[in-house]
Amino acid sequence: MPTYGLIVEGEYDAAALTELIRRCAAGNIQVIPRQCAQKGSLMKKFPAYLQELHWANQGQAVDKALVIRDADGKNPGELVARMGTSIVSRSCLFPVKFVVIVQELETWLLADHEALSQVTRKRISKINRPLESIADPKRRLQSILSEAGIAYTAEVARKIAATANLERIEYRCPIFRTFRQAIDD
Repeated sequence: MPTYGLIVEGEYDAAALTELIRRCAAGNIQVIPRQCAQKGSLMKKFPAYLQELHWANQGQAVDKALVIRDADGKNPGELVARMGTSIVSRSCLFPVKFVVIVQELETWLLADHEALSQVTRKRISKINRPLESIADPKRRLQSILSEAGIAYTAEVARKIAATANLERIEYRCPIFRTFRQAIDD
């Protein structure tokens, strides 16, 4: 069974992205998540987490590592370049893939209104504007969930990810294609 390391910003990301990786890989895959916990700390902490992933798979290295962060309004290409530069002098025993989500994870969770309807058990309307242009998708998702009487938690993020149509996310959020490619490479 392949084992992937996943380095993310927080618990919602770990829960939802672990689910999405398993679904995209369409097979039996183990994901070992590592959370940087504090917003903005991923850029400083991920190189150390990559080193830890050399032994995280029952004393062995993972097969691949994914480092995923939110763009938070910054240029995704520049962020990916900065992440790559910060590990140039370090050797990894596995491939490392970087993905920057435009704007943040919740952009992807908003992509499938039918999945949101299923999780909330209420009819949720499709957002008819480019999702990656929403400045604060987390607040938008929290508002939708709040109207249904549901608190936004890591488990709710995971449920949305487990229910969402992957093709719909990719169609509505083009950077999702980069995520899927990182899993497949």
